[in-house]
Amino acid sequence: MINHKYKSILFLLLLGTIVFTSCQKELLEKKPKGVLAEGVASAATVDKQVIASYQALGGHFFGNDQSFAGPSSNWIMDVRSDDAYKGGGGIGDRTDIHQLETATMDPTNYACFQKWRNPYFGIARCNVAIREITNLEDAAYPKNERIAEMRFLRGHFHFDLKRNFNQIVYLDEMADPTLETNTRYSDDEIWDLIQADMQFAFDNLPTEQAEVGRINKYNAAAYLAKIAIERKQWAAAIGHCNFVMSGPFALLDDFQQLSELDFENSSESVFTIQYSTANIFLNHNWGDLLNITSGPGINNGGYANGDDFYLASQNLVNAFKVSNDGLPLFDNFNSGSSVTDGNYPGPLDPRVDFTVGRIGIPWKGTAEYTEAWVRSMEYFPGFSGKKHVIAPDDPRVHNSFPWAASGLNFNVIRYAEVLLWKAEALIESGGSLVEAVELINQVRQRAKDSAAVTTLDGSEEAANYNISIYDTGGWTQETARQALRFERRLELAMEGHRLYDLNRWGIINEVMNNYYQTENERVEYLTGSTFQSGKHEYLPIPQGEIDLAPDLYSQNSGY
Repeated sequence: MINHKYKSILFLLLLGTIVFTSCQKELLEKKPKGVLAEGVASAATVDKQVIASYQALGGHFFGNDQSFAGPSSNWIMDVRSDDAYKGGGGIGDRTDIHQLETATMDPTNYACFQKWRNPYFGIARCNVAIREITNLEDAAYPKNERIAEMRFLRGHFHFDLKRNFNQIVYLDEMADPTLETNTRYSDDEIWDLIQADMQFAFDNLPTEQAEVGRINKYNAAAYLAKIAIERKQWAAAIGHCNFVMSGPFALLDDFQQLSELDFENSSESVFTIQYSTANIFLNHNWGDLLNITSGPGINNGGYANGDDFYLASQNLVNAFKVSNDGLPLFDNFNSGSSVTDGNYPGPLDPRVDFTVGRIGIPWKGTAEYTEAWVRSMEYFPGFSGKKHVIAPDDPRVHNSFPWAASGLNFNVIRYAEVLLWKAEALIESGGSLVEAVELINQVRQRAKDSAAVTTLDGSEEAANYNISIYDTGGWTQETARQALRFERRLELAMEGHRLYDLNRWGIINEVMNNYYQTENERVEYLTGSTFQSGKHEYLPIPQGEIDLAPDLYSQNSGY
């Protein structure tokens, strides 16, 4: 997390970044211009390098297009799952992301290249900062804490790469990027190195920082839990979750508050990428800029007709169907009538209309979401994402380019996920199913207690909303697992988690091929798409990187 002090972007073209990205001998031999020389550190220059490393969390380095193609939120990975469509102006609009959605990407895919490149820029910044902090001769400077912050960030960037590419290069501050390969370390060794960075951060950081936004011990504990869940280290995950749960965290009272500026850095924000409009063209969330609905338009003080990328799939929206008792329809949610617009009569989990736009349903209390809001009829009935934008009548929303820019932060980890991680670890380790269901119920209870979306005049609820909590008795490991996995999908929908969940649960091949076969009846361009097990779990290593250093890089299986 970044303090408001850190929200100014400092574009430091660090030599380590340039060296790693190209791996070209001629670049190594050229004297770089406009970079901060290493070895002449003062506390002031080191602080700038630390700030630059925090800024790298936003993934906005050299241009807007690079941010669109390699966003920190990982929304382009959600379109690889059953949760989302690419959206935009049709299948020809951003073909690189369309290829991800249809599992037709190859090693020349631009989005794959940017998703590889952006985290390595961040890693390079962290490593330069660590070297300079280490060499700084200033007894008053909190060297150990700052190194711990940088190792946390470095771990975060490597974690992002590992989940997307699997076979990655790990770079610490002493590594020579021109010699490191993506086959040097085994799978477990890479995870161990990432875990070690986070453990160092946990061991050397305070529970509180004087400046809001600096990484602290709770952030590190939460990330250790995230890694432990990925590695199926259930006892460790429970311990790390317990530590976070002992801290100053709680669910927000209302689900809608997750999309409101007034509740940023709240009790639910565990690890957050900070954005602001202090300089609208530098500091807002460029990576999600495309994901703004086309309506209601600038004349209404709204979003200035955005690009309307990252739409919920029909499959996801149908997952919000519930029984008359207010419980999910695990096995048959995607059969029968689809939930398309506000005329759907059946009962629904109220989170559906906090998460996506539906024709005929009010949008954040300001206007009715209509066909005019949907940019391309290829994606009708729309389902524009609601979570990543503030209300169009909020005076803090920007109503010209960049579309709907605001200071809305992005939660990498929020407290609801910590509760669900602990529940998952209990279920998978043979722990208390009662406790696991109680944790799931905390998340569901918040949704139940939240003020539902209403008609524009506020006279009644906008749809037939119904949600209830589970009884705590009569569970088996399998039924508890099903409830946990479904709850993650509903609670965290459109937050960039679904692909990674399917992957680590080992069910992605079955789920995605079923999705392609059923969803193509609603979205014709998905016809013929196939998920290939052993290949599509991960992205290809960019061919441009392999061509520049063929002795260093090995391509992922199937590409």
